[in-house]
Amino acid sequence: MTLGEGKRRVLMLLDEYSTGGEVSTDADIELKMADFFDMAQKDLANYKRIIRSASLTRAGDSGSLIAWLLPADLSQVFRVWQGGVCSGGWAVVGDRLITRRTDDVTLEYFALPASLGPDTPDSYEFELSEDAAACLPFFVAAQQLLPDLVVDCGAFYNTYLQMRSALDTSLPEGGFGSVRQALYGRR
Repeated sequence: MTLGEGKRRVLMLLDEYSTGGEVSTDADIELKMADFFDMAQKDLANYKRIIRSASLTRAGDSGSLIAWLLPADLSQVFRVWQGGVCSGGWAVVGDRLITRRTDDVTLEYFALPASLGPDTPDSYEFELSEDAAACLPFFVAAQQLLPDLVVDCGAFYNTYLQMRSALDTSLPEGGFGSVRQALYGRR
């Protein structure tokens, strides 16, 4: 979904919900929409994670420790691969990943989407999956109605929460990213 498509869906939702005809589409609503979409996409990115992979660049050595530059959009480290093996011997210090091994590092991480603002073009494609992006207009419509004391924004916000809770949030397996149930496991 693009930002322009999301804005059109929000206006359609507000138009359906309004009792007196059309919803005003003044410049204030248009300016606030990008910020509300930004809030919603960051909330969803923390709920249904955006997983990315990157080969890290070596930033320097300090004795037996090697520093690697982390990506700017990193929210949290998911898995670290060194020499084709999911490694557990690492630490994050500031914007660097610290390891003891000199093998090249491939990082799987949870990413934050790019920030949106009033100057973001309508052609901007959300970095969320399609099912997660479908939740966005309900959050934004609820935020647009929040200051209105007469209209209840709860219907849109509750729909957003229900759609968000129905998302598949499972993570890919392999390495240290999965948990194995050992007590009642099958052989």
